[in-house]
Amino acid sequence: MKKKIQFVILFLLITLNTFAKYTQTCTVKYMTQDGWSKKYVVDVNFLTGSELNDATNSYKYSSYSTYAVIFWGEGQASVIKLTSYTGCGYEVDKSCITNTYTDLKGKDQEDTEWKICVSDYCY
Repeated sequence: MKKKIQFVILFLLITLNTFAKYTQTCTVKYMTQDGWSKKYVVDVNFLTGSELNDATNSYKYSSYSTYAVIFWGEGQASVIKLTSYTGCGYEVDKSCITNTYTDLKGKDQEDTEWKICVSDYCY
């Protein structure tokens, strides 16, 4: 199973460059058993579920939702379905991601909560 997950992540990494509509360096943190993790400054790829389905050759992602994909290293990625309203609709671009006053919120496939700060003022 682990080998299959690594293949999917490798496939995502290779094909995401074609599909990602907007990439930005953001400050992110996630919920742990003890509260929020430390903050990480990482590149975040924002795209629609439809684009993510195309990239993974699957139907696992909600076509009209916005996702954030963070690559941590070889074989490691977090795919976060944003629960915050972005107004992106069918296509993700800079304006629909940066047009927010608070952190973007979402959950990954393990149901872990995330906060993604796209502004200069992160909480």
